[in-house]
Amino acid sequence: MARGSFMRDDNYVPITNLGLVTHKQITFAGGTTDAWGDDGGALDGAALFTVTGLVFAQVIATCSTNLTGDTATLEVGITGATAIYIPTETATQVDAGQILFNDAANATYGIVGEEEAVADNLPKYALNGNDIILTVTTANITAGVMDFYCIWTPVSADGIVEDSGN
Repeated sequence: MARGSFMRDDNYVPITNLGLVTHKQITFAGGTTDAWGDDGGALDGAALFTVTGLVFAQVIATCSTNLTGDTATLEVGITGATAIYIPTETATQVDAGQILFNDAANATYGIVGEEEAVADNLPKYALNGNDIILTVTTANITAGVMDFYCIWTPVSADGIVEDSGN
């Protein structure tokens, strides 16, 4: 019998189908130097979620206040693949009540209203210490509020996803 095949709780009961969620809310204020949404500022390409160890992770986002910002775009991914979780989307197309995700099955991104269901085919990537980042391009996102959710499962003993604190 293989030991350590499943993570175990404090009572040594195997934990299966584990899906933990880490949440981060971003209020965009790109007109302010180095704030979230400032194209080219300190938080452009900054970590939403800090990843330690090996995990499987998915990302989905909701908008609670319309985004504004001329031709600004946003995307969510990792360094070197900045749009794997949420492909490039024009900020002014993101309205309150919408859900943003990457529809891997159809090789497209998705924006749906709150009344529609998101297919359960969100891409899941194995990350080994790769932080999940938010990138703003073209112009500043000057206003709006989004909630980002990382649904993750630890693989290694030190696998964890946390709010980056930015």
